[in-house]
Amino acid sequence: MRWLPNALTLSRLILLLPLMLLLAVGGTTAAWWALGLFLLASITDFFDGWLARRWNCATNLGVFLDPLADKVFANLLLVYLAAHHPDWVPLWLVLLILAREFAVQGFRSMAPCVGVVISTGQLNKFKLVFQLIACGTAIGGLAWPAATMLLQPLTWIALGLALIAALWSMFTLFRDNVDLWRRQPLQMQQR
Repeated sequence: MRWLPNALTLSRLILLLPLMLLLAVGGTTAAWWALGLFLLASITDFFDGWLARRWNCATNLGVFLDPLADKVFANLLLVYLAAHHPDWVPLWLVLLILAREFAVQGFRSMAPCVGVVISTGQLNKFKLVFQLIACGTAIGGLAWPAATMLLQPLTWIALGLALIAALWSMFTLFRDNVDLWRRQPLQMQQR
């Protein structure tokens, strides 16, 4: 059973395609199915890490895959929703979040070259939660149009909170690690 946490992580990536296909089909029935797949995929995000810690079976693959699956799942879904349902998810906001992702990932990938590993902070976890709430309320609104008056403002609020968490975490990451720019790179092994 030590493989289960990594399988749950991979399932998030696998469920993304049918979820977006259901959204592309359109209609409330397809949107309800998409919402069900979204909720199933979102639940795996909790259980993969929880099981890996509980069973003491964390792997390098899991440490790599979990944040990758989180980013791919949430960001691709937001891009899809912004492209096809801009009244629910504004494209400009998604592009700001994506720009932040690239800046932070670039900075994080530089850190090991100077002997530092930068862990994911709590604000990044909040950002992901708000992104998932925004995706869920948007898909829920597509599935249940009568709830648009309630779910659309909730989507916008969650997106706003995701953007605030994203920008604040980027600011604190850069501020707390400003010394990395001055460090000499480590000698790398050739393989």
